[in-house]
Amino acid sequence: MADKDTLMKEFVDTEAAKTEDAVKDLERIEEEVVAEATMSAEYDDALGNEQAAAEDAETAFEFDQAKIGTDGIGEAL
Repeated sequence: MADKDTLMKEFVDTEAAKTEDAVKDLERIEEEVVAEATMSAEYDDALGNEQAAAEDAETAFEFDQAKIGTDGIGEAL
C-alpha cells in the first residue's frame, strides 16, 4: 500500500492536470466565441445592421479581454 505522502502527491498531480485541462478548454471556448462574434460583426456590418454589428464587436472584445485573465490563470499554474 502506498504511503500518505505518495497518495497526496498523486492527488495533487491529478488535480493539477485537471486544472490545466480546464484552462485549455476555457481558452478554446473563448477563442471560438471571439471568432464567431467577429464573423457575426462582419456579416451584420455587410448587411448594414450597425447596432447588431456593434453588439457583436463588443462581445468579441469582452471575450478577448477575458482571455487575458485566463492566460494569467494558465501562467500561474
